[in-house]
Amino acid sequence: MKKFLIVLGIFALVPCLALAQGSYYVDYYSNNFGGAYDQAIHIINVGTLGTPMTSPVGDICANVYVFDANQEMLACCAARLTPNELATTFVHRFLTNNTVTTVVPPSGVIKIVLAQLPGPTCTPTTIGATPDAGLGVVFGTHLQEEYLRLPGNTGANVLYVTETQKSPSTLSAGEQGFLQLGCSFALYIGSGQGTCSFEVGFDSD
Repeated sequence: MKKFLIVLGIFALVPCLALAQGSYYVDYYSNNFGGAYDQAIHIINVGTLGTPMTSPVGDICANVYVFDANQEMLACCAARLTPNELATTFVHRFLTNNTVTTVVPPSGVIKIVLAQLPGPTCTPTTIGATPDAGLGVVFGTHLQEEYLRLPGNTGANVLYVTETQKSPSTLSAGEQGFLQLGCSFALYIGSGQGTCSFEVGFDSD
């Protein structure tokens, strides 16, 4: 109860946060039931802030926030990308495998905020200077299900994979504040739950 009251007080401060408007990426996931196929998200630091020779000047943070279909934040995480680096994560294995509710949702929304480092490390609870989707590009795959009618008036559900490059969306100051505080809330009450991650082999904080 004490934790809940503290968090309510924090959320009451959201409108007071002085944050500049930026841009970010918003994607969805569906048919998230595990199995042989998983949905992937690929994030590339395009080098807007510098070349590999200037790291850590050109490094950025990729902050990821995972929601279910009921708009509840389930998990959050961040990865540090050097210029021209690729980071990959998978929805079932790394984004929804450790939700604050301990439930794996079948569908939901993923928000990706790219920004300069807020300090020595990346943390999804503190987004850096004005978020800018132009700092990177994001590609994502989806599992699409379609009913295929077969000869003899029979049919079967067929699952196939599509991939698209994501388009930027406007990130309001209010939404940026909510993402940071919602992440803090999830991590605070999660007691180890509520954290997501990137594929093993890529740097993450």
